[in-house]
Amino acid sequence: VNTHGNTDFRNLFSQLIQKPEEDLELDRAALYLAGEEYPEVDVLSHLAQLDAFAAQVSQRVTHETAPANLARAIADYLFGELGFDGNSGRYYSPENSFLNRVLETRTGIPITLSLLFLEVARRLGVRCSGVGLPGHFIVGLDDTGEYLDPFNAGAPLSMEDCRALVDRMSAGSLEWTDQFLEPYTKRDILFRILNNLKAVYMQGREYTKAVGVIQRMSIISPGLPSLYQEQAWCHAEQQEFRLAIGTLEAYLQEAGTPDDSKEVKDQIKGLWSTLSRLN
Repeated sequence: VNTHGNTDFRNLFSQLIQKPEEDLELDRAALYLAGEEYPEVDVLSHLAQLDAFAAQVSQRVTHETAPANLARAIADYLFGELGFDGNSGRYYSPENSFLNRVLETRTGIPITLSLLFLEVARRLGVRCSGVGLPGHFIVGLDDTGEYLDPFNAGAPLSMEDCRALVDRMSAGSLEWTDQFLEPYTKRDILFRILNNLKAVYMQGREYTKAVGVIQRMSIISPGLPSLYQEQAWCHAEQQEFRLAIGTLEAYLQEAGTPDDSKEVKDQIKGLWSTLSRLN
């Protein structure tokens, strides 16, 4: 398989993703993702930065501080004092998906700002979860059943606020279900970060980078038909017809006889005929 991206960081990411949920270091995994775009990234210094943020918050609270107040103190420090905020002006910049850049520029999208909050909270023993509402990522406080919105300065959200948010994001087209509030696993969070990044690259016609993202999504969720299709499409868009064919053949081989095997075989035939006209 051609690795589209930095092989060292790809290998580190693959190894980390194999770990069980409780041992999977979300901050480190996010920095390994960034390492493919920024090979010079200093993972340890960024982890130390998160340690330092947590240490600063711990000086502002006592052992008696209730979880909800601790969460408030984290939000006040990150979004108030340090000024981390939502990058509304450049929402679709790839930088927003990379934790190193979020730490350097102090701006990001909902999911990376939520990840920042989750990782500082974890260091302080505050039990939180990432919650992937359709169109907007937030944080749930496990002990109080409350929510907060890191993209909007950590503003507290009630259940009603969450419903209103989904209604607004979907322009009223989505029926509310409590499943929207299901906590994300760490793998889910990383997959969604990559999914955002893939959309940005495909929109910008940066297909080689998009393939690198799809390959990492496949490490988290092997065998997803849509990922093979998108990877093949990216290759074909760049006239890499043999790679497109190889991707679809790998899908057929790994999936056995999937429901769409006839369509996929037709696609492969179509790609071969395109290729034969070029040679």
